Amino acid sequence: MKSNFLKLTLAVLLASSLFTSCDKNKEEANDEEVITTMKLTFVPVGGGSSLIYEFNDLDGPGGAAPTQDEIILAPSKTYNVTLQLLNKTETPAEDITVEVREESDAHRFYYETSPGSSITISGLDNDVNGVPLGIASTWTTGGAATGSIKITLRHYPAVPPNKAAGDLANSSKSSTDIEVIFNTRVQ
Repeated sequence: MKSNFLKLTLAVLLASSLFTSCDKNKEEANDEEVITTMKLTFVPVGGGSSLIYEFNDLDGPGGAAPTQDEIILAPSKTYNVTLQLLNKTETPAEDITVEVREESDAHRFYYETSPGSSITISGLDNDVNGVPLGIASTWTTGGAATGSIKITLRHYPAVPPNKAAGDLANSSKSSTDIEVIFNTRVQ
């Protein structure tokens, strides 16, 4: 009887340690990454030179002021845009976009242009479930204008993630990983 009790106790301990290690691995897989840089690459449809605009906060919030470019685009033009996130505190810089793409069902970029900015954003790439992800997008400009665009990366932590196409940028189901407001000029 003592032998059966001992076997049962060992089985329970082994099973609980397996469950604990699985939970721990889930938590570690969702640790927040350090994001120091948001880089946007614009490729004009129909030809022309690519444009690159960046936001950099190399020492994180509360340190030195971040640097960022003003996005300047030509009027009546369409651009294919890719977004890249980097951690430049490491050498070489770590490409955080790889993790966002791997966990696409738990992430989403939101693009909010200011009224009168003369920029329309469409054609966002999708996650594995067909819900917008936004690493790639299409930007179309109208006439000359100034404005801004807010780009927000939201993380959906539920297991499995409960991201839906209709979710707003301020959804209570998600939290902000990074948010940047770029000034824009169409000229």
